[in-house]
Formats: sequence, C-alpha cells, structure tokens
Amino acid sequence: MSAQNSIRQLWHAGVIFSGAGGVVYPQLPTPTPMPTPTPTPTFSIPGRNGQNDAWPRKDGAPKTSHHHAASPSLQPASRPAAGEKGADLFPPDTSLDFKMPAELFRNAKAATPGSPESFWNYSLYRGPGETPGSDADTKVKVHYCKSLQTTERVLQQYFVGEKLLGFDLEWKSDATVNHGARWNVSLVQLASPSRVALLHLAVFPKNSALVAPSFKKMMENPEVTKCGVWIKGDCKRIRKYLGIDARGTFELSHLYKLVKHSTDRDYQLVNKKLVAMATQVQECLGLPLFKGHDVRASDWSKSLQMDQVLYSASDAYAGVQLYGVLDHMRKNLVPTPPLPHHAELNLPIRLADGVALTSECDGPEEQPAQETDGSGPALPNKLLYSVSSSIAVEPADGGDPPDSLPPTAPGRVAPGAPPKDARVLAAETWAAQYRIEHPKRPIPAPALRSYRLWHHNKDLKPEDAAKLLRDPPLQNTTVNGYILESIRLGRLPYDAPRLKAEVLDGMPRLHRYAAIARECEDRNKSSGWETTTA
Repeated sequence: MSAQNSIRQLWHAGVIFSGAGGVVYPQLPTPTPMPTPTPTPTFSIPGRNGQNDAWPRKDGAPKTSHHHAASPSLQPASRPAAGEKGADLFPPDTSLDFKMPAELFRNAKAATPGSPESFWNYSLYRGPGETPGSDADTKVKVHYCKSLQTTERVLQQYFVGEKLLGFDLEWKSDATVNHGARWNVSLVQLASPSRVALLHLAVFPKNSALVAPSFKKMMENPEVTKCGVWIKGDCKRIRKYLGIDARGTFELSHLYKLVKHSTDRDYQLVNKKLVAMATQVQECLGLPLFKGHDVRASDWSKSLQMDQVLYSASDAYAGVQLYGVLDHMRKNLVPTPPLPHHAELNLPIRLADGVALTSECDGPEEQPAQETDGSGPALPNKLLYSVSSSIAVEPADGGDPPDSLPPTAPGRVAPGAPPKDARVLAAETWAAQYRIEHPKRPIPAPALRSYRLWHHNKDLKPEDAAKLLRDPPLQNTTVNGYILESIRLGRLPYDAPRLKAEVLDGMPRLHRYAAIARECEDRNKSSGWETTTA
C-alpha cells in the first residue's frame, strides 16, 4: 500500500495539511509581533447584531498598524481590546493600505438603522495620499468605461501589476442564452484596494469587440488572485460568453468558513457551502451592505444611474476588503491554517497542522441563498453627490480622462457655515448624473448645476441662484453664462420668455449665444414655445 493511500486510510479524506500545493497567492503584510508579558488577548469584529465575536490572536501584542505615515486621519487612536468599552467603535483590522477611518465607521454605526447612511459602501475608505509627504487621504476612485479602447487604457494604467482583485458581474435579469454576451455579461466589475473599474460591455459601440487584451490576460493569470462570492458561477459565465478561461479565482466563502470555524473549533462546518456577500460584509466589515432601491433588478444594458454605480462598485470592492480582513484574521489564528486553494482547482479546504476532523469538512459547493430583494431606501442626493466626486467617466475614444466630476462633496464647508440648500444638492446630483450619461458632451459641472437650479425652480432668478450657489454670491453674468453654455452645448430645454427676460436681457450681445437668442425670439414671436423639464 502506498504512503498516500495509508494517509487516506488513517485520516479523513477532507484533511490536507499545510505545505501542500504550490499555488501563488497575494502576499499581504504580516502583523509584526511585539513581545509583551501580558496574557494572550483577543481581537474582534463587529458581529451581525453589533456584538463582538472573539478571535484568538497569535501573539500577545497590541495590533500593529499598517497605515501610511502620511495619513494621520487613518492612524487609530488607542484601540480597546475585544470586550472592552468602545471596542465596537473601531472598524475591523486589515493589512491593506486602504482602510475605513474610525470616524466614518462610527458615523455609520450611529446612523438610523436602515437609513442609507448606516450601510457599508466603497466610498467610506481612505488610503495614503497620492503625493509623498502629503497629509491628504485618497478616496477610492471609480473608472466607468464604455468602450474597448477605454477599458484597455484604464486596465493598463491602473490595474496591471495588481496581485489581488475583487471580481463581480451584472447582467439583465431576463437574459437568455439567445440574447448573447451583452445581455448575459452586461457589466464587469474589477476592484483593487485603491480603484474600481466598471467595464460596461453592454454599451460598447455596435460591432465592437468586448474583451480587452489586458482583461483576458489578468483573468487567465493564476498569479493574480480574483476574489468574490460564487466566483465559479461568474467564471463559467465569462467562459461561455467571452471565451475567457479564468484562473487564480478565490472563493471568499471558503476563507470565511475556515476562519470562523477554526476560531470556534466547529470544524464540521468548514465546507464549501457558499455564504452570501451581504452576510460576510455584515459580520466581517461591521456594517450592512447597501442593496439599493431595486438596483439588482434594474436594467444593466443601459448607461448606469448613480445608484447602480454605487451598488456595482461596492460589490466588487467588498471582495477586496473581505479578503484583507479575513486573511489578517487567519494569520493571527493559533495554529494558523493555510489559505484555501484557488477555486478552479476543486481541492478541499485545508486546516491547520495537528487539527483532526471527526466528520466531513468539504461538502459540495452550492449557490448561496438569495440575498435581500433590494427594496431598500432610495439614496439621498447628498450621498449620491459625495460618491460622484470620486467617479471618472472615461472618454469613449480612450484618450485623456475628462475633467473630474465635482471635487467637493456637499456639506464640506467651513465650521459654523449653514448646510447647502436642498435645491443646490439636487442640482449637483443631477449634474453628476448627466455627465455620466453624456460623456461626449463636455459641459462643465458648475454650468450644469447652475442651469438645473435656475431651470427647475421657476421662482428663482439668476441672481437668486447666484446667492444659493456661493457665499459671497457668484456674479450674475457668471450664472447667466453657465445657463447659456449648458443650453448651447447640451441643447437642453428652456422656457423662452423666461430665458429672454431673466438671462439674455442681462447679458451683453455675444456671437457665442446668437443662435440661442434668435431661436428664443422666434419662439416668443410665434408663441409656440413650450416649457419642458430636464
């Protein structure tokens, strides 16, 4: 009898000891032990009901921070140990550079349960400043790509060389095999710790190829770990419709089960039954995952709305952060189990040396239970606008990126200043959404904001809008110019008598707006003008 067969008779078939296999996994920073005579403490993550589940630590030291030295706002204060007062006010530890600041975590915890502000999303994370020595933290950036050329440029510029990526797909809910790739793989989401790429295959130009060379290369490279939930299902879909044979895929449910049940020593629960993304985010990242207002069932074959951008970017980014948190926890377990194998290898989940099982640990992989129906609260304008400031709508021709969306989030004003008017917030949100839907119309965000504020609020004259937009107020001619520029470049609707009386009559005669002036006069003379809303 061979040695291998002897082992299989002696030990249960589901057990493989660490050291087996030669799969390449991303090497995240390992916590540095700091010797101390105190007993071994525990560290924790906020549980499903806000409680802390204890997870044994390998060393007896306080946690070592891996935050960038140039990001003081990310440096945690004295962090209480698990079970101590205030421990649940800190986000879970991760070895990734991008972390959730404690202040943002606490704000979400303190928000009304079920409100949009109480949910987890990618925009809560901050990383080291882009400029060496800078104290400014960096937000996670989202690149919305609507062409093959744009996709290739963004992947080459920002994602090639990354060893860990979050991966997810969206498709039309009523798609069948006969509908082809654009309906069955409508949107591809890739996330690194610092960026998210939304590759909107469904809106690529007609007759365009759908698979960017860099995307195919990354997906088929076993040395680049792509993590997600039910990742084998997504990989089967891209194999069928895009001809991509993905390798280096990592099922987060396997790591979640390994860490959780290595902690409670309930090893028979270490299996391949999948765990919904929402459950993992709630238990491991400490906040509920936002599912939006019927977002999942929305039409992914058309240009994305802001809530779709938030939802899809967060799903992919959650994969990266879950990997970072769970792997950090795994490395602190005693004994330390090895990482699960890549999913496409179809190998059992490995346990730590010296752990014997009395029951099967590695059952068949199953699709996770259906998550929430997505009928959550609608996103408020303030949240949508704050997210839009980190989104780059990439030009369709693959050229230089357009001007960024409005860089200053609403509410970021001097101490004691009054909050922004709701009409201004609504105009800012509309402007950000317009720029996403019309990337070929280079209308500046301030111009769109001024146009929307004036056009949508019939009781506001340009001078009133100027006061709402800024203190001290903008010049009236500036607001008038913004309104006319938006109408000229976007061919946006307007009320002809109102435009003449409130805008054109207060402007010098400019050749730039002569066509609008003539059209406005013609409408007024014929009394055939109509009021429409944008």
